Amino acid sequence: MTRYSVEDLTAAVDQRAAADQSVVLRYRHALCFADLGADAGRFRDLQEHTSIAEGLRIFALGTYHGVQIDILDETSLMHTRTIKSIDGCVSIAHCLLRDYRSVVFESGGNTGVALTDYAARAGLTTHCFVPAHNLPVLEGGVFEAPDAHLIAVEDPRDVKGSAREFATLHHLPLVPQVGWRFHASMFVGCFLVEQLTGGPGYDYLAQTISAAFGPIGIYRILFEHVARVGRLPRFLGVQQEQNCAMVRAWRAAFGEGAPATTAASTAPLLARVAFDREPHTHGTSDDLHTLLRASGGDLVTVNHSEFERALQCGIGAPDLLRGLAAHGVTIATADGAVLEKTGLLGLAGTLKEIDSGRIVPGARVLVCLTGGTALPQRPAVPDSYIRRPRAPQGGAVGAPST
Repeated sequence: MTRYSVEDLTAAVDQRAAADQSVVLRYRHALCFADLGADAGRFRDLQEHTSIAEGLRIFALGTYHGVQIDILDETSLMHTRTIKSIDGCVSIAHCLLRDYRSVVFESGGNTGVALTDYAARAGLTTHCFVPAHNLPVLEGGVFEAPDAHLIAVEDPRDVKGSAREFATLHHLPLVPQVGWRFHASMFVGCFLVEQLTGGPGYDYLAQTISAAFGPIGIYRILFEHVARVGRLPRFLGVQQEQNCAMVRAWRAAFGEGAPATTAASTAPLLARVAFDREPHTHGTSDDLHTLLRASGGDLVTVNHSEFERALQCGIGAPDLLRGLAAHGVTIATADGAVLEKTGLLGLAGTLKEIDSGRIVPGARVLVCLTGGTALPQRPAVPDSYIRRPRAPQGGAVGAPST
């Protein structure tokens, strides 16, 4: 049976690195990376080279209807201000391990920014494909690096296919691999084991999900150290109602239906960067369902009105944003609206479950805040656009079109 972390996690912690500076540096010796074989040691060394800032912390937000809500801040201490900084650090270390010099990836925004920024610092050339409607939430300065190429795709349904075609045409690797995403989230699992050992624990762990790489990696570590943690929190996964493929699949397992949705734009979405309509294609559904059953968890959705209602909830402050700001977490806004809502969806879903009575008074909930604090300083200007119809046969996908 595969083991993902060492049995004595405490002994493996690098005490020279604080968790609020880099969980990658702190826990890189605690993870096994058995799939890398003889290269595991070099991979640990490369992560030290690629690390910039991947800090985590927990703070108590307050009590809501008798439920204690704590925040796992995965944004304000991160280099790119989202949890994807860990993905950037880990994925670029994997690229260096394989001697990749030029890579291709697709993203709704946060992953693309992190991979581009970390790659540029490591001297790699990148080709990032994003939905055109998501350009306003990207930090343009990241893509000003000489070897950072940004390709905007008019129809979000074409983003994945365009990236694949480009990678095939130019014989370049398409990254990150699924296993790399799990590696990244397992660092969060190590952090939680250390934080929860000897403490009161939590009844729920809530997080926004797309393909669910995050919770799968986290619980791989928690399952291995349940004796230390004391009890496993139930996992509460949250998706936006307009794009909830994983929720539909989970409900289908119980004979419940939910309408499928599709759109030629990300503009109507509550969270634009969570644009993937087919997250199940990553092969994570079975692992997620196993996690949900083992932890007694569930998946829920949040719509526009529920999200706006959540923002008005007073938890230690007149409203949610001021409550977070009191703890040093400033959610980015534009024209009075939250700019990037993905990170806050997990918190909105938690409040919805409390209001419904499914999370009862006396419970303790840890909510993963994965993003929302990044405020773009410069507009993102793509190298090229892909508009329908797509590139002609034999032409380079991603070539400028008008």
